[in-house]
Amino acid sequence: MSKKNIVIIACITIVCCFTMAMRKPEPTVLDKIRPYILVQIDSSILVLQKIANGQLSMPKLKEAYNTARKHYKHIEFFVEYVSPIEAKYNINGALVSKYDIDVSNEVINANGFQKIESILYAPKNLLPDKDQIALTVKDLSLALTRLRSYYSHIVIDAAVLAETMQIELYRIVALNLNGYDATINKTGIAESAACIMGLQQLLTAFLPQDGKAIAEYKIVQKLLQEAKNALVSSPDYDGFDRLNFIAKYINPLNQRIIIWHNKTGIGWSKKKQALNLQQPFLFSEAALNKNYFSIYFTDTLNHQLQAQLGKQLFNDQSFSSNKKISCASCHQENKAFADGLHTAMGFQQQVLERNTPTLLNVVYQKAFFADGRVYQLEQQSADVLHNKLEMGADINKMKELLQQNNSYCKLFKHAFMGSPDTTITDYSIFKAIAAYQQTLTTFNTRFDYYLQGKTSALTANEINGYNLFAGKALCGSCHFMPLFNGTTPPFFNESEFEIIGTSALPDNKNLDKDLGRYAITNADVHRYAFKTPTLRNISKTAPYMHNGVFKTLNEVIEFYHKGGGKGFGYEVPNQTLPFDSLQLNASEKLNIIAFLKTL
Repeated sequence: MSKKNIVIIACITIVCCFTMAMRKPEPTVLDKIRPYILVQIDSSILVLQKIANGQLSMPKLKEAYNTARKHYKHIEFFVEYVSPIEAKYNINGALVSKYDIDVSNEVINANGFQKIESILYAPKNLLPDKDQIALTVKDLSLALTRLRSYYSHIVIDAAVLAETMQIELYRIVALNLNGYDATINKTGIAESAACIMGLQQLLTAFLPQDGKAIAEYKIVQKLLQEAKNALVSSPDYDGFDRLNFIAKYINPLNQRIIIWHNKTGIGWSKKKQALNLQQPFLFSEAALNKNYFSIYFTDTLNHQLQAQLGKQLFNDQSFSSNKKISCASCHQENKAFADGLHTAMGFQQQVLERNTPTLLNVVYQKAFFADGRVYQLEQQSADVLHNKLEMGADINKMKELLQQNNSYCKLFKHAFMGSPDTTITDYSIFKAIAAYQQTLTTFNTRFDYYLQGKTSALTANEINGYNLFAGKALCGSCHFMPLFNGTTPPFFNESEFEIIGTSALPDNKNLDKDLGRYAITNADVHRYAFKTPTLRNISKTAPYMHNGVFKTLNEVIEFYHKGGGKGFGYEVPNQTLPFDSLQLNASEKLNIIAFLKTL
């Protein structure tokens, strides 16, 4: 090759390299949606500043507040995923003081949008505290400003952003439509429409695409628009038909998003999370990842054999102090794994202070026992075993008995093959029992059939009962569907505690003396607080409440209808349950009970 040709090739190479260096990289999905996110934050802050200046009339203040919230709702899909702690404690936290040792050693009081709402929508006989509004707005604006700075530079994978669409659909149905964060002014329907608008904007950030993906893209965009239209056209919170909305709009949307997502070729994230987003029905058992709720998330080898072993241990009476009771003595299969007693019975036939909860769907929690004293299912059985009043057993003696039993030795060897736990350890015992408890799930009710497309599974009264449960009665703001317990969707990373003022006796005259979670944390916000239990199989698990005070669902509904302990007129410190009447008529109460029985 001549020197002249070498020089020409070198020049071409230099020019090409320079051109490539000067060419801007292709914008990512986040690059495309980022301006929209920042604009919504700026718009919310701008409206909040108008609230803070104290010049607006009360109607204008409320209007401005709702506008600021809608700007937030447009980007809820992003903020709640990327900044869940900030969202929970500083931006849109529930109106309940929190004590979370993992976040702070101090009580964290409610702050953000919902606190402003509680001031603006105070009872008519109270004038809103404008100084408190100004202070809360200032704190909220600072929190949003911090997020704006963070979001200006953050990098997030396209697969994760695509998944936030389905996660937001879950949040809309399980939280927003159930009054979780708009319990006073009940704007959850209109705000859900704003959430859908945010998803529409997010979807546009995935263009351009190939021919196959674009066809699915258009279908998803069309379904999003139809869902938004349904919300806009029926803004009445109490009258909105939530179940019809799930069947007609959310289920088809979720299914088409999965198809579109797969055709984009961007793949799925590897993040450890509760939801299995590749399932057609978001509210089915298959959509919940059981392993997420276990401390041993990756230890799934021989799980079926471990469950079979665990069932045998669960029913074996030889490990209790008196050799007469087992786990199954209090958690009886024919009673939905409860016992039907007012409160539980110890191994010496002594009456214990709390009612035995069902173990059905026990796996789907992040705290166990009424006071939440342990945080893993594996720890739960260990606590009962060692409790001097419940089983009074000794783990070392239990291991000795198991190691002397040839049948058990073989079972452990097969169930824990390939690990040191074949020798029978503390770990293998409690892991096996937990593995069995993970099989105690129920997603085969008429309510579940409806969620999976069989809309004839429920009667009109039952459907109305759910809509009352989630709407007018606000039950769904604490008992989150589809589990109907207090483990907060869509991330399911904590179980909530409430103070409802449970009475000592059915006459509803005095507060029960059990201090609940306070005995664990010594935090005043937990005095008389108890974990929100599941309502699934509720028709089979009477009596009700942590102390078994109510024998019938009618009594339970009446207690909530009156406003809990405070509603009945006795003193309840820090009651988190609204204590005004729900204004339910007799027919509405019966419909709610009819719905509960579908669980």
